[in-house]
Amino acid sequence: MEIKDQLVEILKKENYTFSQLAEYLSMSEDDLTEALNNKTLELRSLELISKALRVPLYSFFRSPDSAINYNEQPYYINKLWTGDDTVKNPAQLSSEISLLKEIIVLKEEQIKKIKA
Repeated sequence: MEIKDQLVEILKKENYTFSQLAEYLSMSEDDLTEALNNKTLELRSLELISKALRVPLYSFFRSPDSAINYNEQPYYINKLWTGDDTVKNPAQLSSEISLLKEIIVLKEEQIKKIKA
């Protein structure tokens, strides 16, 4: 399965559109489609997508016969609560807070769409 097909499937599950994803990435739908088809999408864009959709980045590179467990807690969220007393530096914590803020904004937008 191609990355675009995987993205469309995940977007559908999360009640987002491909158009919304393109807008989130500050790209046109055509440019995003072309980048995905030509496999020229930048890794940082894939990272943004994985964080926004709460899907591990590595899942885009799995073999077609591998199933994605959508109910699994994403790896980048789990690192906040490690269960140990590891002290994180301010840069790590700031990065994690920014990620959580992005997720909150996306979920608030999703709630607004459902209520509308």
